[in-house]
Amino acid sequence: MAVSTGRVHLGSKTAMREMRRGRAKAAIVSSNCPEEIRERIENYGRLAGIPVLRHPKDSLDLGLLCGKPFPVSAIVINDPGDSKILSLVKVEDA
Repeated sequence: MAVSTGRVHLGSKTAMREMRRGRAKAAIVSSNCPEEIRERIENYGRLAGIPVLRHPKDSLDLGLLCGKPFPVSAIVINDPGDSKILSLVKVEDA
């Protein structure tokens, strides 16, 4: 829902850029995202106070969930649109 109604960026480089700029509300990384990239995204999340979720499946599954026919290692949500994904992030933090 966030992909179709909100503003979402796909890809690890874009995710890191958006998090550095402080525009992201949340980030999601796949289970097979390279360790170095995942650590950098999580570090930017800690510094900026942005929650970073780990998707339990691989990047191919994450891409399919976004409606894309290619693997996606990271997603950044700038505007959730009509989705309730940010409420899920708050529940996991509690």
